[in-house]
Amino acid sequence: MVETVAHIARGWLKCYQRNIAKEQYPLLTRFSRWKWQAKGAMGVVFMLHHVTQKDPAGIPTNQDLKVSPAFLEKIIIAYRNKGFDFISLDELSRMLSSDETPERPFVSFTMDDGYLDVYTQAFPVFKQYNVPFCVFVATDFVDKKAILWWNSLEKLILSNEEVMTSDGNRYPCRTYEQRNETFLALRSKIQKLNQQELEEELHHLFGKYAIDWRAPIEQEGISWELLKEMADDPLCTIGGHSVTHPALNMLDEDSLRKEIFEGVRKLEAQTGQKVQHFAYPYGSPNTVGEREYRLLKELAFKTAFCSSGGCICASDRKATTQLPRVYLNEEAVKI
Repeated sequence: MVETVAHIARGWLKCYQRNIAKEQYPLLTRFSRWKWQAKGAMGVVFMLHHVTQKDPAGIPTNQDLKVSPAFLEKIIIAYRNKGFDFISLDELSRMLSSDETPERPFVSFTMDDGYLDVYTQAFPVFKQYNVPFCVFVATDFVDKKAILWWNSLEKLILSNEEVMTSDGNRYPCRTYEQRNETFLALRSKIQKLNQQELEEELHHLFGKYAIDWRAPIEQEGISWELLKEMADDPLCTIGGHSVTHPALNMLDEDSLRKEIFEGVRKLEAQTGQKVQHFAYPYGSPNTVGEREYRLLKELAFKTAFCSSGGCICASDRKATTQLPRVYLNEEAVKI
């Protein structure tokens, strides 16, 4: 019975990866190129987080946030060989506001949060191939105050056969499938916590365990000095991503505005670059909605991005504060 369930789970995973692969390579094949262009598609904005090697023993959902430098290089070469243009978000904004239709499909790269490997691993690749990119920065990452709960949660799950939360629920962690399911279930629970008292809420939810929720950021966050060095390069655009990286729809109006304003103010002061683009933390329909879209439009951001949705289409000209991105996942694509 256990083997049957594991077989079904592996089959589901392969099917999922095939579907993701189709989405990640929009316009590359002749058929998909025709399909997307028929819908008015113009190109794709990729969403990345880490450029580093995966940990094969890690939680799949977490490890899928990583692509290797070699994979990023292969992606750039593949799209260049297919005749795609690489454009910045400023160029994308101009294209959307002018009703311009590009002669060739485009690719734009964005990287979320503010990890050190953006500088050490991704930046050299983008410079080597002269490819523009945007880093959406949550300022607590740079200030080394961010709570990377997803990293701490992964470590907790990998270190225990079962995780018990303060509400009495038990989550099994014995098998590959159980660990990933437990991570997803606890991630959903964490995103619904009071985001303004997140550390306290986490300590309460996982009170049985001694967890230093701020330890991961000390090693993984970029510094202001290195971020400024990237910002000074013409290839790099700095975008807003809040201060603390909360689920924005869990904030009241004043707190929401504070997260956006203070993040932008600090980024502009530290980098000398005007911040005109934004990516919603998490960016899923579960964490962002019409209130956030309206506010970003009111604040006159040129673009604001979600974390899913596929290609940039002609219809997106009317919704520049809820633009789609494609999640670049190394496991789903073999090149």
